[in-house]
Amino acid sequence: TEKMAPQAGSCSSASSPQENEEQIARQMMAKRVKIIAELIQTEKDYINDLDLCIREVIQPLRNTQIVRLDVDGLFSNIESVHQISAKLLSLLEEATADVEPPVQVIGEVFLQIKGPLEDTYKIYCYRYDDAHTMLESYEKDEELKQHLRHCVQSLKGKTNLMDMGSLMIKPVQRVMKYPLLLCELLNSTPASHPDHKALQDALSAMKNINVNINEFKRRKDLVLKYKRNDDDESLKEKFSRLNIHSISKKSKRVTGYLKILTGGEPQVKDQTFNKEEKLFRSLEKTVKLCVKNISFFSKHLQVDLALQLISYRKSLGLNMTEFHSSQACAVFEQVTYKNKASHMVQLDKLILAPLSALQALFPGPQKLIQKRYDKLLDYISCLERSAGEELDLAKRDYEALNAQLVEELQIFNQAAKKIVLNCLHCFITLLRDIMCAALQSNSAVVVPVPNQLMEEVHKLNFVKENSSATFIERKLSLEKKKPVPTPLESPHQTEEHRSKLLSTYNTELLYQAKRKCNATQQFDIDLHEGELVAVVEQKDPFGSTSRWLVDTGILKGYVYSSFLKPYNPAKVQKDITDNSFCDDDFDNISLFLHFCIHIFFVPFFFQTFYAVYAFQARNDQELSLQEYQRVRILRFSDLSGNKEWWLAEAKGQKGYVPSNYLGKMTYA
Repeated sequence: TEKMAPQAGSCSSASSPQENEEQIARQMMAKRVKIIAELIQTEKDYINDLDLCIREVIQPLRNTQIVRLDVDGLFSNIESVHQISAKLLSLLEEATADVEPPVQVIGEVFLQIKGPLEDTYKIYCYRYDDAHTMLESYEKDEELKQHLRHCVQSLKGKTNLMDMGSLMIKPVQRVMKYPLLLCELLNSTPASHPDHKALQDALSAMKNINVNINEFKRRKDLVLKYKRNDDDESLKEKFSRLNIHSISKKSKRVTGYLKILTGGEPQVKDQTFNKEEKLFRSLEKTVKLCVKNISFFSKHLQVDLALQLISYRKSLGLNMTEFHSSQACAVFEQVTYKNKASHMVQLDKLILAPLSALQALFPGPQKLIQKRYDKLLDYISCLERSAGEELDLAKRDYEALNAQLVEELQIFNQAAKKIVLNCLHCFITLLRDIMCAALQSNSAVVVPVPNQLMEEVHKLNFVKENSSATFIERKLSLEKKKPVPTPLESPHQTEEHRSKLLSTYNTELLYQAKRKCNATQQFDIDLHEGELVAVVEQKDPFGSTSRWLVDTGILKGYVYSSFLKPYNPAKVQKDITDNSFCDDDFDNISLFLHFCIHIFFVPFFFQTFYAVYAFQARNDQELSLQEYQRVRILRFSDLSGNKEWWLAEAKGQKGYVPSNYLGKMTYA
C-alpha cells in the first residue's frame, strides 16, 4: 500500500491541469454564448430604435412639408443604415439558429458584410456634424422646435431615447461598439474553436472601418478648415497671422517649388490627380469661354431684334407713335418679336443660367488645389530633413487633401462635363432653329454686287483720286506677285501604308495623330487625325525634343509631339464604334466646339464666296476661277500665315486664290 501511494499521488497531479483546461474552456464557452446573445439582442434593440425613428419621427416630419425643415439633412441615409443593420441581424440569427455553440462562426458574418457596412456608416458619420449643427439651429426656431419635440414625445414608453440628439447619434455609437463586442467575443473563444481565426479577421476589419470613417471625417474637417480660413479672413487678418514660422514655411515652399522647376528634385506625382486636375482646368476654360461668347450672342440677338423693329417701322413709313398704335405693331409682336423673345428666354434659361452657375463653383476647388500643392511642398521639405513627428503630420495632411480632391474632382468633373455638353447641345439646337427661321423669312437668291454700283462710287469726288487707280494697281500687283512657296498637302494614309508601318516597327514606336497637324516650317509634314506614324527620332536637328522625326509609310518628316499619342490597337477598335467625347477633347476648346458644330451645323457654316474677277492659275498650287464663280473657302491664309492668299475649293478642285479677287455672298 505504501508503494502504491506515490503512484496515486502522481496520477492525481497529472490529471489536474487537464481538468483545469477543460474547466477554463467550459467557462469561456459559457461566456461566449452570453456575448453572442448580447450581440444579437443589442442589434435587435438598435434596429427597433431605428424603426421607431423612421416611423414616428422622420415620416411625420416629412408629412409636415415645411420648406425650411431639411429632414434628409438631419437624418442623412438612416434608412440605409436600418437596412444594413437588418441584414447583419439576419445573418447573425442564421449563423446561430439550430447550430451548436462549439461550431457557431460569428466572424464570417462580419467579414461577409464589412464592405456595405463601411460604405453606409461612412456616409452617415461624415454628415453627422452638419446634421447636429442643423438641429441646433432648428431648436432656436420656436415652430420647428415644437414639431421636433412632438415627435420625440411620441417615442416615450417605446424606447429609452430622451431627445432628438440621442436619437441621431445612435448609428455613430453603434458602429464604434462592434470592435468592442468582437474583442470581448474573441477573448472568450478558445484558440481551437473554428471561429477563432475568423473573429481575429473580423475584429481587424471592424477596427479598420472605424479608422477609415475617422480619416474620412478628418479629411472633410481639413478641407472645411482651409476653405473657411480663405473665405472668412480679411486681408488684415491674414497679415496679422504672419510670423517667423509662417514666413519660414512659405520660403521653404518657394525653395521647393524652384527645385522642382529646375529639376533639382523629383516631383511626387499622383497620376489620377494630375489627370483630374488637367480636366478640371480645361473645363474651367471651356465654361468661361462659353459664358463669354454666348453672352455676346445674346446681346447681338437683342440688337438684331431692335434693328428689325426699326427697319419694319421705316418700311411702313410710320413714326414711333403711329407704329405702336397700328395693327402692324401687333403683327410684328405676334410673329417676329414673340419668336425672338422666346429664343432669348430659352438661351438664358437653358444655357447661360446653368453655365454661369457652374462657373461660380470653380474657385472653391481651385483654392483647395493650391492648398494641396502647398502641403505637398511642406511634405517634400520634411522628407529632406527626415523630421519625425513633423514629417508624419505633413504626410497625413497632404494625403488627406489629395485623397479628398481626387475623390471629389472626379465627381465634379463628370457632372461639369455633362452640364457643358447639355448646354452646348441646347445652344446648337437653338442656333439652328434661329438660322432656319432666318432662312425661311428671306429668299435664298444670291445677288453679287452690281458693277454699276462700284462705278457710281468710283465717280464720287472724294474717292475719285484713289479708287480706280488703286483697284487696278492691286489687281496688277497680285497678278505679278508670286505666292509664297507652300508645301503640298500630304496624301491620306491608306491601309497599305498602315500595314507597312505595323510590320516594320515595334508597337512602342508607333503613335497616332490626336488631331490634324499642319506643316509650319521646312521639313515638317501634314498629318490627318487618326493617322498612324512610327517615331524614328524623338528630336529635331536642333536638339528640340518637342519636334519628332516620324515615318508615315509614305514619307518622313517632322511633327510636333503634342499632336501625337501612343498607338493602342484595342482603343482604336473601340473608337471606331464609339464617337463620344473623351476627356482630351476638353484640352482644346476649338476642337470641342468643332465637334458639336460638325454634327449640327455643317449645312450652315460653309464659307461661300464668289470671284469678283477671273483668275488664271499659274501653277498646281493655285486655282483658276471665272468671274462670278462660287467658291468655298477652306482656310483664310496659306500655310505660312499669309492672309493675301486663301485656300479655296470649286467644282471639286482645291487651290490658292488672291483674297481680294473674292467677294462674300450676300442674300436678298
